[in-house]
Amino acid sequence: MKKSITLCLSLLCLCVGTAMAEVNIIPKPTSVVEREGAFLLKDGLTIGYNDASLAPAATYLQEILSRETGLNFKIGKKGKIQLSLSPTLSQGEGDVSEDYELESDKKGVRIYAHSYRGIINGIATLRQLLNKVKSEKLKVKNNSNHFSLPCVSIKDSPNFHWRGLMLDPVRHFFSVEETKRLLDEMALYKLNKFHWHLSDNEGFRMEVKAYPELTGDTMAWRRFNYHDRQCLERASKENNPTMLIPWKFFKEVPGFGELYGGYYTQDEIRDVVQYAAVRGIDVIPEIDMPGHNGSACWCYRWLSCTQDGREPLCLGRQTTIDFAEKVYDEVFKLFPYEYVSIGGDEVNRRRWSECEACKKRIQDEGLKDVSELQAWFTKKMEKYFNAHGRRILGWDEILEGGLSKTATVHWWRGDHPDVAQKSTAMGNEVVLCPFTFLYFDYAQDDNTLRHIYDGDIVPTDLTPEQLKLIKGMQANIWCERIPTEARMEWMVFPRALALAEKAWTPRSEQNWDDFLPRLKAHLKRLDAMGIQYRPLQTKRP
Repeated sequence: MKKSITLCLSLLCLCVGTAMAEVNIIPKPTSVVEREGAFLLKDGLTIGYNDASLAPAATYLQEILSRETGLNFKIGKKGKIQLSLSPTLSQGEGDVSEDYELESDKKGVRIYAHSYRGIINGIATLRQLLNKVKSEKLKVKNNSNHFSLPCVSIKDSPNFHWRGLMLDPVRHFFSVEETKRLLDEMALYKLNKFHWHLSDNEGFRMEVKAYPELTGDTMAWRRFNYHDRQCLERASKENNPTMLIPWKFFKEVPGFGELYGGYYTQDEIRDVVQYAAVRGIDVIPEIDMPGHNGSACWCYRWLSCTQDGREPLCLGRQTTIDFAEKVYDEVFKLFPYEYVSIGGDEVNRRRWSECEACKKRIQDEGLKDVSELQAWFTKKMEKYFNAHGRRILGWDEILEGGLSKTATVHWWRGDHPDVAQKSTAMGNEVVLCPFTFLYFDYAQDDNTLRHIYDGDIVPTDLTPEQLKLIKGMQANIWCERIPTEARMEWMVFPRALALAEKAWTPRSEQNWDDFLPRLKAHLKRLDAMGIQYRPLQTKRP
């Protein structure tokens, strides 16, 4: 990897001799009781676990601590650092499956939880508590530096179960290694949903064995487009190398020259899914249909209404339905989680009104118009998803023309503030990602972070019953103008830390004046991790 994701804790020195250490945890825990003293980590310490299902978590913690401290750690059934599933753990008001308790004293550290995910949340907190202290502070004989954990008692529970980021590797591609680094950063701040936008007009990024040409040399790779040129113009104008298009994503294609792009093989996708699972993160795939499918329609012309390669998918032909089902069949096999996103946004329905096959479908199915035609397709796909043990998720346009109560809505159109109200009134669950707050590709200024933190992302006009249908929130990273990992970091951090607290900590406990000092402490952590975040105050565009 070009840079370490580990935490160089020499930048985070704290005095923990006899005084209590300052605890700066993001997102803010439910309860923290600080005590005097610290637990000193030593070479050869054992990480223990009481259930076989926690073996991956113990290995994960071993790798993290070894990397961050340079010490060697063993794994066993009992250890000075103990991970324990505990059915008697007191239950919080949030999602019980993610609750955890962390107890540390001078003898060791114990993390208790109901589930694997709770243990992972406890590990995230442990990582944030880890300090590097000089030997004179601990009054030990040698002059080397030492690592410690403050003596604390923490009880914690999330307010929302859905706390996520969406990454768009279609407009500009990100490698497996870059994607994994983002997952590592998400895990540190207890973000647990990674929404992966894998198809759009510019390309198809998932290998589909039934339709191999989707990721062929002229489909997964492309010539420079308008957004590429914008990025290069900014790179030159601003002397900003993070806006340059990486040469590592170019390849020579006979007859076409050098093209930009890439895709994920199915083995690579399995690798990313497993990597995320160890870190307690679900990977939510999105294969956008019936719109945003220009690449598929160009590749297989029979998918478009006039067979001219233009989107959207023609919903009047059975061959289109067969295509969708075969693609999602492979999605289901690769992603073992509850949700799959159908997208469903920004569809050019006018094309259907001019298509004889689509007009016949509308007539045969007794539909009123093209809006109901899309709703017909969404419901048909939903039944197919359900038959394969999956639930459908889509952008808020899927509400138009009617929607079943089992579909979940991504509210993204911040200029349609009634979406959450309408969706929950109909009985549909909602994930909040309005562009007015949570589009991390949007330009920032010095007030952006506070706008997110103090903003009412959760609508204030919902009844208690409607509030129960709010699953949580995520930020979206659309990458038309984000061509590099460094640029992505600049746009995402430290905004992601504000999102993490907004989604984890109850609104009544959120306080900017309390958050800001903790955030400033974490900026040193981001520095040590090599993350090129946007400073709190900057004149850079």
